[in-house]
Amino acid sequence: MLNRVDKMKIFTILFLITFANANSCINCHKEKLIKCKSSKHFSMSGAINITRKAFGIKDSNFTLQTLPEAKIDIKEPKDIVDDILRRKCLRCHLTSKEVNPTQNLCLACHNNHTNKSDALKAKPTQNKCLNCHKGEYIGSDYLGRFPHDYDESYRSPIGKNGEFPPSKDGIDYHYLQEDIHHKAGLNCISCHKGKNWESISCLSCHKDISPKNHKSYHKSISCSACHSSWIGSSYNLNLLRDDTPNYKQWSRLKKQFDPYLEKFLTKALRATTPPTPLMPDYLTNELKLGIWYSGWRYRRWENIWLVNGRDGKIELAKPMYQYYISYKNSNKEVILNSIHNLKDGTPIEVFLPKSPHTITKEAKSCEMCHESDITLNRDIIDKKSLRGRLFNAKILKKEQIERLQSKRYKSLRAKMLFE
Repeated sequence: MLNRVDKMKIFTILFLITFANANSCINCHKEKLIKCKSSKHFSMSGAINITRKAFGIKDSNFTLQTLPEAKIDIKEPKDIVDDILRRKCLRCHLTSKEVNPTQNLCLACHNNHTNKSDALKAKPTQNKCLNCHKGEYIGSDYLGRFPHDYDESYRSPIGKNGEFPPSKDGIDYHYLQEDIHHKAGLNCISCHKGKNWESISCLSCHKDISPKNHKSYHKSISCSACHSSWIGSSYNLNLLRDDTPNYKQWSRLKKQFDPYLEKFLTKALRATTPPTPLMPDYLTNELKLGIWYSGWRYRRWENIWLVNGRDGKIELAKPMYQYYISYKNSNKEVILNSIHNLKDGTPIEVFLPKSPHTITKEAKSCEMCHESDITLNRDIIDKKSLRGRLFNAKILKKEQIERLQSKRYKSLRAKMLFE
């Protein structure tokens, strides 16, 4: 077995090889590589540190390149978070074999030279973005895709030959309303530009917005809060690491949005002698003991949650980083059993402000925000079934809710309905 120092040396060598493979590009585009190395797409610092924060680790400041080795002695959820990151969450990154088989840093986004008929692209194609931005995350919703549940009974649709079609991204989708910009032929980089692919403002293009329904009392509301047709919300991700060869119970759940797991389970369920449960560390590609299985408590796309988000705007919040953690070791000892609270009782359930990419010309009805107990009732997030914490946002204040349901609003709404 390799010790930690040897593993770090191998990891460093892998990244050096990655940059060496990009040398032909660097000859002309050195400044692009420098920008790439300082980007969140390269470091994955946002996803890493907010996940570790959800598990109660304070002042986390790690990147893909510095993330610690997973702990061996597991006693509480924070002991296992780095194993979750390395072997379940971080499958998608610029040097991941899953999304970039060539291991050439530049070709992760600027096309794949394994197919000689493919030319290098100065700008990434939409399909390149969707290699990572898929499933539960902002990206596939732009095309109207909402992922199915994992059980095989949710496979669809059956073709004329009686067979299911190949799955996109290792899972099937419901096809809901797509974004109006996608219908118009815009792709991801039409709006997302720069080092970290920051998006331009809606007002950058829509300079002549009609003032009729954009009165001053809507100036503090984000565009997507009103103009998104739906937002995908998946609640309470149950994650089980099982170090025992216990595969039969997963026969109907082979598709868990994880290509490695699907292939492993397919072979394991056919094998006469059950194979050792091994899963790769996606940063070193080293196989390690234990399989991570997953499943959601429930999924929805109809509910919206209004919060005070970034830039002083009211935004929509999405359940993210909500975990129920279980762990059974190779001795069949259950170390963690559906743990969803930290030691101090804080739930591992987090909501984040999000801008769904499901934009429509028509806005939501006024009643959907102003009259919905679900949308406005902060207790649902804070105290009842969801109990989630908010990161990078704050709940609506009492006076804001009172304004949303005030007599003035009802008077204005009545005029709009009966004009």
